[in-house]
Amino acid sequence: MAIILLGLVASFIPAMPFMVGGSLLPSLLTPMLTEGLTAVHAPQFLIGLICDVGINALYFAISMIGFVFGITLVFGFIEEIGYMARISYVFDNTMAKLGLQGKAIMPFLVSFGCTIGGAAGTRVIDNWGQRILTIALAWAIPCAATWAIVPMISSVFFGVWAPLVIVAIFAVALLHMWITSKIFGRHLVKAEERTGLIMELPPYHRPKWGSLLRYVFGRTKDVLIRALKVILLISLIFWLLSYTADGNVEHSVIYRIGTFIEPLTRVFGLSWQTFLAFVSSAVSKEAALGVLSSLYAGTGTVFASTVGTAGQAANLGEILIANIAPAEALAFIFAVTFNIPCIVAVASTYQETHSAKWTGRIALYYVVMALIMSFVVYHVGLVIF
Repeated sequence: MAIILLGLVASFIPAMPFMVGGSLLPSLLTPMLTEGLTAVHAPQFLIGLICDVGINALYFAISMIGFVFGITLVFGFIEEIGYMARISYVFDNTMAKLGLQGKAIMPFLVSFGCTIGGAAGTRVIDNWGQRILTIALAWAIPCAATWAIVPMISSVFFGVWAPLVIVAIFAVALLHMWITSKIFGRHLVKAEERTGLIMELPPYHRPKWGSLLRYVFGRTKDVLIRALKVILLISLIFWLLSYTADGNVEHSVIYRIGTFIEPLTRVFGLSWQTFLAFVSSAVSKEAALGVLSSLYAGTGTVFASTVGTAGQAANLGEILIANIAPAEALAFIFAVTFNIPCIVAVASTYQETHSAKWTGRIALYYVVMALIMSFVVYHVGLVIF
């Protein structure tokens, strides 16, 4: 367990150059392109499309792909020296209770750091059905990005009781995984395939650095290409829905849609603002707080808060308390935690499964389950608060 945890921490070191390099793109390219396009009298709409959608999507993809590179490199090294097979062997009996092989333990543990790496790590599972089931279960594990926002919201609204919220999330995550294994398992893993793991434990040996690096860069390139396509599409949709000539969100299409469906979202304990933040969390978990800051404090556009580099209000906690009730905050925490991990995780899932149908099924399942949890938690919260 210590080696696995050290591997998760170490994977962030090679990821940093990607994250830093990606974060520099908007500040370096956006002013240059904006000045050039303005000089040739390009329409403001076109300038926004290229500078906001194009540059920010590229920044977002490169930053996120750093996790894939770091995790693939570190755990590829662990596998290359012969240690991964021993981890799989040790956890085989535990994973068998979910209808999986011991090899599934690594994607689960990696998903605590990043679901993208967890999905990518299922390639070592040779059974296609078990690979998809492993990914479906890995999505239920709260990743590091989730823990960047959940403790903050929990401490703001529930103070000393915030640890109970964290414990409840872990308990629900385990229950979620068990339910998911029952729902998806009967379609993906046949009874005769639920057998023990038979494998050769290779001797420890020096890694072949050339083959390891070719594997890591090849995987990273494949995921980056697929992720960039998905991010560009989602970014374009978000930008078109949130675009306004004067920057006022109340004049955008997404505002009209949000206020129109608010009577429905209220059933799940979410106002149109928190529901929009919930939708944005499917792009990236970190976007949830940025969107709330944008809507309640005007710290930037919804698009920039979701895909770009918009900041958060310094007094965001006070603003949230003034606008969101405790029961709604609790519902929002669970909805965001168990929503789709992020859009790059979706791309990585498709990369590993080669099935748009199953990728779509898993994504739809998690959206529905997140809203069901939000509904239950909200009504429980109304009784408590």
